[in-house]
Amino acid sequence: MDTALTYTGADSAVNGSPVSLSAKLTNDFGTPVNGRAVRIALGTGATQQTCTGTTTASGTATCTIGSVDQPQGASNTVPVAVTFGDDDYNTSSASAELGLTSPTKLDYTGATHLANGTPTQLAAKLTDFNGAAVPGRSVYFALGTGEDQQTCTGTTSATGTASCTVALVDQQLTDSATVPLHASFAGDASYLASDTSAQLKLQYATGRAYGVSAHVDLLGVPLLEIDPQSDTGTVRTADATTTDTPCSAEYSSPLLSVQKLCPKVTATLASGKVTASSTVAQARIGLPGVPLIEVSGLTATSNSECSKATGSTTLTLKIAGVPVTVSGNPNTEIPLVGGGRLIVNEQLPSAGADAGLKVNGVHLVLPADGGEVVLASADSAMHNCGD
Repeated sequence: MDTALTYTGADSAVNGSPVSLSAKLTNDFGTPVNGRAVRIALGTGATQQTCTGTTTASGTATCTIGSVDQPQGASNTVPVAVTFGDDDYNTSSASAELGLTSPTKLDYTGATHLANGTPTQLAAKLTDFNGAAVPGRSVYFALGTGEDQQTCTGTTSATGTASCTVALVDQQLTDSATVPLHASFAGDASYLASDTSAQLKLQYATGRAYGVSAHVDLLGVPLLEIDPQSDTGTVRTADATTTDTPCSAEYSSPLLSVQKLCPKVTATLASGKVTASSTVAQARIGLPGVPLIEVSGLTATSNSECSKATGSTTLTLKIAGVPVTVSGNPNTEIPLVGGGRLIVNEQLPSAGADAGLKVNGVHLVLPADGGEVVLASADSAMHNCGD
């Protein structure tokens, strides 16, 4: 007896996902044929996938391909072939075309560090469900959010990589010093949409400069308390910046007098550099138990770039009225009568920075935890410079 098959299953399939295939078997009279095995094949050749279902009382046989794995051809379709035949019935067949799409995965592969005022290249790799490259597709990149968002678009190459350049990065410095990046592929008739996100580190500078600070006790009795004066305060910036802290004419007390204190911090981020400097024209320290210290023409400077940090101090120094020649070497220590010590060109590395240095032009350390006096302090550091 002759039979007829009609395909009744899904009209589309997604690679990497299951698909339910079915067909209806009838005899010459259009009556459903029950209890017969029907073979259904998805695709052709070496990639063909098959399953077999048994017809029910309605004549419908159903089976499932657990994970579709078919080549994504230009037609965006995959053929289905249904066949039946046994000792009781003549063979019959049916065919259909299912729409075929493939999932994609997008992985960010571009720059991980940014610097305002410089170009940066964004990139991502687009692959299919098997990890194979997906070429010729457009990937959209968005750096930052809101009014600060900067965008560009790239097309995937034969390796699946799309890249584009933001010509001049201009992003706000946040507490985390990171900038959100979102890349997306919109999808098309062949491939499903995908996207990815990343947090890129934004290069920034920190710095501070001030003229004088002091904390001096005598037998537990405070003699001198001076918070940093002529102070720029802490500078934290991802843009070109120059402080405008005014110079201070003088600070005067019986124990300490200083004249013309000028601090300054300048950051030039496009070249990745920050400079802090502090000058003190004249200073006189006359504390109990310590020889008279006189300083003139004092300048402390700290320069930090992503690759290095350097510092320097220049001054004219007298101790107890006697001129003292200072070598200019970092951390030059001069012992004082009475047990104190004077550190000239004190240089301390900045913790948590890629490169940074704090320079104290003159640091007087009193004996027996009696306190300290700092003249001309300059601190600079660079952060998130990258590998």
